[in-house]
Amino acid sequence: MYKQARLRVQGMDCGEEVSLLRSQVSRVRGVRNLRFDVARGLMEVEYSPELTTEEAIRTAVASTGMCCENWAARPATGRAGSWQRPALWLSGALLAGGMAVQLWHGGSVVETLLAHGHTGAARHHAMPTAALACYLASVVAGASLFWRKAWAALRAARADMNLLVALSLAGAAVLGEWAEGATLAFLYGLAGRLEAMSLERARRSVARLLELMPAQAWLVHGDHEHRVEAETLRPGARVRVKAGERVPCDGVVLEGESLVDQSPLTGESVAVEKRAGDEVFAGTLNQSGMLLVEVRRAARDTRLQRMLRMMEESGSRKSESERLVERFARRYTPAVLLLAAAVAVIPPLVGAGGWSEWLYHGMVVLLIACPCAFVISTPVTVMAALASAARQGVLVKGGAFLEAAGRLKALAMDRAGILTQGEPRLARAESLSEEHERELRRWQQWRAGQGGGIPLTPKWAAAGGVTRPLAEKIGSLAAEGCTVASRQGSGVLEAWCDAPLEAARRHVETLRELGVERVVLLASDPAPAAQAATEAAGITEFQAELSAEEKAQEIERLQRETGAAAMLGDCVADAEALKRAAVGISVASPSSEAAQESADVIVTGAALEKVAFLVAHARRALRVIRQNIAIALGLKLVFLAAAATGKATLWMAVAADTGATLIVTLNGLRLLRATAHPSKRT
Repeated sequence: MYKQARLRVQGMDCGEEVSLLRSQVSRVRGVRNLRFDVARGLMEVEYSPELTTEEAIRTAVASTGMCCENWAARPATGRAGSWQRPALWLSGALLAGGMAVQLWHGGSVVETLLAHGHTGAARHHAMPTAALACYLASVVAGASLFWRKAWAALRAARADMNLLVALSLAGAAVLGEWAEGATLAFLYGLAGRLEAMSLERARRSVARLLELMPAQAWLVHGDHEHRVEAETLRPGARVRVKAGERVPCDGVVLEGESLVDQSPLTGESVAVEKRAGDEVFAGTLNQSGMLLVEVRRAARDTRLQRMLRMMEESGSRKSESERLVERFARRYTPAVLLLAAAVAVIPPLVGAGGWSEWLYHGMVVLLIACPCAFVISTPVTVMAALASAARQGVLVKGGAFLEAAGRLKALAMDRAGILTQGEPRLARAESLSEEHERELRRWQQWRAGQGGGIPLTPKWAAAGGVTRPLAEKIGSLAAEGCTVASRQGSGVLEAWCDAPLEAARRHVETLRELGVERVVLLASDPAPAAQAATEAAGITEFQAELSAEEKAQEIERLQRETGAAAMLGDCVADAEALKRAAVGISVASPSSEAAQESADVIVTGAALEKVAFLVAHARRALRVIRQNIAIALGLKLVFLAAAATGKATLWMAVAADTGATLIVTLNGLRLLRATAHPSKRT
């Protein structure tokens, strides 16, 4: 019997820390499986409680110089690493002090930092005792930030960046390069701090969703009310939500009127008026009046909690770019180790210089070639994009689906609530004779035997054995542009009409401008209703009277023809089509839970508008991923060329590696701020 521990790891900011943690924690007896999510600082450990404990796992983490805590709902802040900032600034102040003393005594700091030939070292690096003391103290303060990680890497026989920097500091001390060693220690510590701060910003953007959920609620009992924990609310309970409070549950308004800000869940820019009969959602803000709400879902099943669970699960669905980067890194690191060895050994063997000089340059190559920037470039970008999309009411279940959305060439969709206003009205109701009523009941039984998903249209009425007179009645109602329905056992044919959505044409045009070449309607409705919707939206391709299986087949055909087709649906009949599309997009509604389970993306609010945002946002994310990979590799190649020719120093190597890591991280974090909707750009 195995248990799972979910731990938040402080200090896990790079793929190298993951390798170190994997090496140490996997040695703990009883640990079966490990999973890491650098972008969120999460480590999942599957272990046998009979052989080990969570405390033993925490001890193994601590041995690497990192610390961990339970994956709590609200992450602790301000405890871990509180001494690191003073140590960093002390290192920087001592470095500046040493340089000031050296300048005061007429020395050249620039020459000291750039001279690395190691011939005539006394001439280049002679310095006052006070400056030497400042540099030495700066090295000690800077090294305190990472020496435990370096020691753990040495014990694990893993040449990670922490160990390489520690060895470089030792080498600088042996060679008398005290100014360069102090600069190296401070820059490495500073870059690590900035990298951690950048990742923490992205992590906070996801954790901020947790803060939307109020801890307590006003539970109503008859003529009195009292405070209870929000997580204890059960369906059927009644709660009172006062002005300025957040709604503690998903439910329905029983009494009162108010404006409710739903922007954290739906991305709507203005508050929505709520009155009796309207749905409200946990985490939304009641801005004005008082509401009496009946709980409809348990705390763990609210829309907000489902969003958070899906975002957590999204970390396991890596994009193709992430998988490509990981595969490349596995080959890149051994190749660079060979290059560093060649730089260190070959020139002295052929008489092109001394051993100490080229060993120094080999170490520079190792420092420059650390794959941190390359490895972190994609996951931090994907996480920022997913968090930003969620705040706009677009929940993407993983980086793989985000990338797929950025490559879409075709979009198929259902009609009701997507191309229409989603407010059908009863246009006509026609009573049937007893004979036709019996005939309709037989047809309904036939439809149930087919597995459902078949609409009441002339085509399917005939397929189910309906006689011509009844089929003509159905056809006459459908000819008015309405959807025909009949409640089980009612004996009445109803014609429901839903007006076209005025904004649909604008959003369809936006999708085409974004590169979605084909927009297709796949409707269960009769042809007249489908045609009216497509004409209003400017769509030229449509299929009508489709069953659930036919929709799925049409999606497969569209996928073969375009290579990247999405399906946008909102009901059970769309579930199979959503599964077979490259990207299945479901509209969030109480009646679409089956579709949401099948979907890769869930949108709230105006569906077409959110899909246009999704495509634009995903394509922007793809551009940033490509930029990051180019930046990481480009900087590496430039500095590797400089190192191979002996033009780079140790502190330059650290600046190249950590600078590239910082650049790609900050570039990826730009996606936390969503740009204006593509249809609203001027």
